[in-house]
Amino acid sequence: MSVAEVIKSIARIEHVRVDDVKVVYENGVTALDGVKLDIGRGLTVLLGPNGAGKTTLLNVVSGIVMPRRGKVVLNGILNLLGLNDSNRALVRRLHYSYLIQEDVFLEHLTVLENIVLPYKLFKMDPPLDYVQEIIEALGINHLLDRRPTGLSGGERRKVSLARALVKAKDASVVLLDEPTSNLDRDSIEVLLDIIKQLRRDKVVVIATHDQLLGDVADVRVYLRGGRVESIS
Repeated sequence: MSVAEVIKSIARIEHVRVDDVKVVYENGVTALDGVKLDIGRGLTVLLGPNGAGKTTLLNVVSGIVMPRRGKVVLNGILNLLGLNDSNRALVRRLHYSYLIQEDVFLEHLTVLENIVLPYKLFKMDPPLDYVQEIIEALGINHLLDRRPTGLSGGERRKVSLARALVKAKDASVVLLDEPTSNLDRDSIEVLLDIIKQLRRDKVVVIATHDQLLGDVADVRVYLRGGRVESIS
């Protein structure tokens, strides 16, 4: 069985083990230094000051950033970081949803087209009923036919969030980087309700400065200077 066939045979990712990960950037800055974490189903929230390594850790867990050393082991059997680029991309396509900090769109597409883009790229049918549910929950119905250019910062964040939450329906690992940034209080409350649903049967990891998310976490991981300072 090929590696790609093994990846496709995995029904769900139930556990992610981060093993002694060290990341050093080209400028010599050590972003992560010996990080070890066991992440299971439920909500794990990464907290810490700017530069603590939260975003870098999400990028390593997703296989986007390759560390100087360490492993990210899925379900105890598959080292994500030992795969080639195409197989890491396959893992992300089949099993991950990732909201990055930056709101990145194809500006020539409408808001709705951007939301369902992860499905269209791979010739898959988006879950239209769920798409509409998320759109209504975030209050962006009036934006669907518009282009991303000209949207406010809060509107762009909601569209990015909608895309990630729609993809999360079929993912078993959900990574959210600063999901509450630029959101109004009502939208944050809606997001919290959705996260509470996702945590029931998915591995959900959030990097944030928002203590509201820390308060509802199953596990809180405090990072400082690229190291795990504490876990509670």
